[in-house]
Amino acid sequence: MAMAAAAPATGVRRVAVVCAAGEPLQLLRRSLLSEIAGRRHKLMVVAPEFTAADVHALDGMGAERAVFSGQQGALKLFADWKAIGALKGLLAPWAPHTVFGCGAKPMIYAALAARGAGAERVVLLVDGLPEHRFTGTLAPDEMPAWRYSQAMRAADEVVFCNRDDLGLMRRLGILPSALPTVVVAGAGVDLQSRGALSLPPLDDGLVFLMVAELDRRKGVVEYCEAARDLRERAPHCRFLLAGSPGEGSLGMRAEEVAAYAPAVEYLGPVQDMRALLAVSHVFVYPSHGEGMPHPVLEALAAGRPIVTTDVAGCRDTVDDRVNGCFAQPRDAHSLATAMESFLKRPDLIPPIARASRAKAERFCGIDAVNRSLLSALALA
Repeated sequence: MAMAAAAPATGVRRVAVVCAAGEPLQLLRRSLLSEIAGRRHKLMVVAPEFTAADVHALDGMGAERAVFSGQQGALKLFADWKAIGALKGLLAPWAPHTVFGCGAKPMIYAALAARGAGAERVVLLVDGLPEHRFTGTLAPDEMPAWRYSQAMRAADEVVFCNRDDLGLMRRLGILPSALPTVVVAGAGVDLQSRGALSLPPLDDGLVFLMVAELDRRKGVVEYCEAARDLRERAPHCRFLLAGSPGEGSLGMRAEEVAAYAPAVEYLGPVQDMRALLAVSHVFVYPSHGEGMPHPVLEALAAGRPIVTTDVAGCRDTVDDRVNGCFAQPRDAHSLATAMESFLKRPDLIPPIARASRAKAERFCGIDAVNRSLLSALALA
C-alpha cells in the first residue's frame, strides 16, 4: 500500500515521467505515480507503449499519456538526436515543470529533451548500467558512457538504485561532483500487503525458483545448467523458472529453456509472483548486473532465502550467510555450489527465511522509497 495521499506541495506542478514500457512502467504506476496524482499534481506519462492495464490505471488517476518509442535504424548518433528532438517536441506543448527520466535510454533522451521543452527541474533514475560497466563491448540496447555524461550534466538530481553504480559513475567522472544524488531500493515493496509467506513442507524435496525475463544477462543459462547438474544428485528437488521470453540479441526463447527439461520446469510469463513464492523454498537470481532486481525484493518480503550474484544491485539484497549467499556471475558451477548448500542444510532454511523478511523491513519498504523520490522531484 502506498502512502496515504497528502496535501499537495505549494502550487500544482506539471510532472512528465519518461520511462520504458512493461515492468518499469508497472512498478511506477503501482506506487510513485499514484502518489503524485494523489497530491493533485498534473501528470503525463511517456512510454513506448501502454497495455490495457496501464491505460486503465493511468486513466483512473487522471494522468495523461503519450507514446514515444525513439528511433530505429539509421546511424546511431543521428537516430539518437532525432529521437531527442521528437521527445522535446512532444513535451514542450505540455510545458512540464519537472521531467523525471527513468531507465538508460528513456533517461538520457528525457534529460537532453527536457531543457529544450522548458522544464524547470530534471530528475533522472539510473536503474542499471551496462553489463560490463563501460569496460567491454556494449550490447545494442546499451548506451555509452559519454551519453550518460551528457544526461548527468543536464540533470538537477540523480536517483540511483544501488551504491555501486553511484560509486562507479563518480570514479569514471561521469557524475558532476556537485550534482545531488540519492540511493533508493529500486521501486521498493509494499510490506503491508506483502507479508511473509509460510514455507512449504520440506518432505518432498526443496523447490528452487527463479523469476526473470529470459535474457542471458539475467543468468538464465547458468540457472538452467546448475539445475541440470543438481537434479542428477538430488532427483527429488524441483527447479522452477518463470518469465517472459527475452528480446534482442541476448534474449532467449521459450524453446531454448525447454531444452533443459525435465530438470528445469519453465512456467512461462509470471501470472502471480506470490503464488510462485508460496510453493518455493529458495529464490535464485544469478544476474550479471542490475540496478535493483525487483523479483529479489519480492522474495525478501515473502521471507525466502536468496541465492544471487556478488554484483552491483544484487549484492545489496543479501547479507552473506545471514539471509542468503552469493555465487560468482557467469559461473554455473559456483551457482550450483551455492544452491547445494541449502540441500546440505535444509534445517537452516527457516531462520534464513526469517532473516530475509527482516532484511526487507530494513531495506526496501515502499514508503521510504517514495519519500526519497518525492523529495528528489521537489514534490514532498
